[in-house]
Amino acid sequence: MALPVSSLSQVCRSIADFLSNRLAAAQNNIQVRIGSPASAAPVTGDTDHRVNLFFYRVEPNGFGPAAAPDETWLLRLSCLVTSFGVEESPISAGENDLRLLGSVLSAFHEQPILAPISINGTTVRPQVVFQPLGMEEINHLWATQGEVAYRPSVAYEMALIPILPRNPRLGGPLVGAIGFEVRSNEAGRHEPFGGHAVPLPVVAREVNTRLEDWAPSLCFVTGGACVESVSFAVGSPELAAFAPQVWVAGLNGVAVRLLWEIWDGQKGWRPGGAIVNTAATGPRLDPNQAASAVTTPVALPFNDHAGQAVLYAERTYNRAADGVQITVRSNPLLVNLF
Repeated sequence: MALPVSSLSQVCRSIADFLSNRLAAAQNNIQVRIGSPASAAPVTGDTDHRVNLFFYRVEPNGFGPAAAPDETWLLRLSCLVTSFGVEESPISAGENDLRLLGSVLSAFHEQPILAPISINGTTVRPQVVFQPLGMEEINHLWATQGEVAYRPSVAYEMALIPILPRNPRLGGPLVGAIGFEVRSNEAGRHEPFGGHAVPLPVVAREVNTRLEDWAPSLCFVTGGACVESVSFAVGSPELAAFAPQVWVAGLNGVAVRLLWEIWDGQKGWRPGGAIVNTAATGPRLDPNQAASAVTTPVALPFNDHAGQAVLYAERTYNRAADGVQITVRSNPLLVNLF
């Protein structure tokens, strides 16, 4: 019975598949393998060329504190890529080694950030960084490969590779308002909060649409005022009367989409609700002009139980420098139901 896959094996397999596609492996009698160079070395009579990926070092990512046991752990992998060409008269095995290795170098140079893959709902996009090897490190690596003679090789760092927990942290709710309460006795410190919480005010702002990567700016318009956070009791008349209207600031007429993320204590944060396609209505968002703002109606993703919902606006554009498609996201709007 085959072993179950892990996030580590899935990412490494995706890198091997990327090279297989770039080298047209099926058409050119090339095998792209994962393992030690000793296990990939061809024997007499083999007719297939081989490219081997040897993941020989695993390191922490070096950014931020160590991950908790229920958080995704991000790692860096060092990978030795070795070519094993076979002789095809009049082309020697050594020349085919260089042809294979040159194709590998070209593939990773042209596309150092690989296509995203989804692993258990987590999107991973490895980055490949060339790592020059000194003679001492080359000797150490090949000294472990038994009687296999050295073959042309290059090393890369693959990052960042996620190690996913079996039971991941769900994530907590967001803070939508702040307040304070003063009590006269110490025994009351454990009683429920009875003060008045106030959401942060919305200030006037202008989206700099001269920048290629400008992101939309949002607010709810309710009662002639701009707010970024609202809170309602489930089943209350205030919730029943709340009909969200969203003001989208940005370059006038540019398409954006509004999308929700929802939270509860059982499943944590996840996508939810309907996506609404709309357009920005101008770069300036001024609370003093809320009554005359052009808004877009949206429906709450739920209203029958306690939880939170966050609304974002996303805009997708093609970066001028290389044509890569980029998605930028607005500030969040929070709906808290208790």
